[in-house]
Amino acid sequence: MLRTGYWGGKCADLNALYVGLARAVGLPARDVYGIRCAPSAEFKNLGRGDDISGAQHCRAEVYLSEYGWVPVDPADVRKLVLEENAPTQLAVDDLKVRQARTKLFGAWEMNWLPYKYGHDLQLPESNGPEIGFLMYPQCETANGRKDSLDAKKFICIIKAKEI
Repeated sequence: MLRTGYWGGKCADLNALYVGLARAVGLPARDVYGIRCAPSAEFKNLGRGDDISGAQHCRAEVYLSEYGWVPVDPADVRKLVLEENAPTQLAVDDLKVRQARTKLFGAWEMNWLPYKYGHDLQLPESNGPEIGFLMYPQCETANGRKDSLDAKKFICIIKAKEI
């Protein structure tokens, strides 16, 4: 991203850039992979309820000695710019974007469940290569691993319900 100047990509790409930049200046930082499990109270595109099949999301955390692991989510700020007022993008200085930037650099709405921090993972009992990160469901048959990002060939339904 730094070399090309292309600032697009998925949440894992955008938050990985934040993690890399934080580490470059000596701050411990990590990616956290999980799934949105409830609607957002404030932003229509930053939550999901009921059918959460495509609601996987990566966030970042930075370690600050006075506070511990602190959430940061530049990818959701970008998502808000692109999708909150679709088909029109919000300006980066729009009030709603400024509010999201303030909130998402130090807190989150608690409508997301984390489940993995690691990278370069060998799946249990898998004959396939390591995966870069575990955010999407994985499936492997005798014929090999399925492409979990191919929504037409890899179908997985995940439901969430408040209890």
